[in-house]
Amino acid sequence: MLISLSDLLTWRLTGGERDFVLQDLLFDPDGRKLAWAIVSPAGFGAAERLLVTASSLGLPEAHDRSLPLHVTDGELQRAPRMAGGREDMLALMATMPPLVVGPFGSPHAPLPAGALPEAETDPRWEAALERYESLADWIGKPVFGRDGEAGSVSDLLYEAQTGRLSHIVVDNGKFFGHERRVVPIFEMVTHADADHGGHIVLDLPLAQIETAPPVADMISG
Repeated sequence: MLISLSDLLTWRLTGGERDFVLQDLLFDPDGRKLAWAIVSPAGFGAAERLLVTASSLGLPEAHDRSLPLHVTDGELQRAPRMAGGREDMLALMATMPPLVVGPFGSPHAPLPAGALPEAETDPRWEAALERYESLADWIGKPVFGRDGEAGSVSDLLYEAQTGRLSHIVVDNGKFFGHERRVVPIFEMVTHADADHGGHIVLDLPLAQIETAPPVADMISG
């Protein structure tokens, strides 16, 4: 069962008698494996975020759009945490960096790599953010094929049973003929960080990307 990670962020996260909000996911793009989930207690004004291992996420329940979280109260108490809610995360992205030129000459703005003030940052958070990539940072990354720019990342798909990333969803960005096509993540040969353009290169010609399966044919739920 393939699941859209962007859509998964809108599902209900249930942990025993408590509900949580799934805010972001951290993953290893080379190993194609989910590593951490960023969650916060459900409720208006919740301002504490926790890091829980991706292995603590159960299988998605597509019929009611829920995702079980298998953690104990003790594990939640010991989890890396950070004060500040969504507004703090958005504040970090308020200042966009200048345009840079991608590998085929197309200008784009890489996503910023901000950090909360050191006093509010758990060292375990810093280690996780340095080691892994986040879904939020990948959305909007420019995507190039062998012979030019194909569009941008609009989503990632993962295999729920294994927790492994399986596909990249490429949005062609066209006003007329707008499409979102799905390509296997193993076709990715480069994923540059923000300091080097923040782009992704696929080992596919543009014609093959443009005729890849549409996202609606691939996802479940």
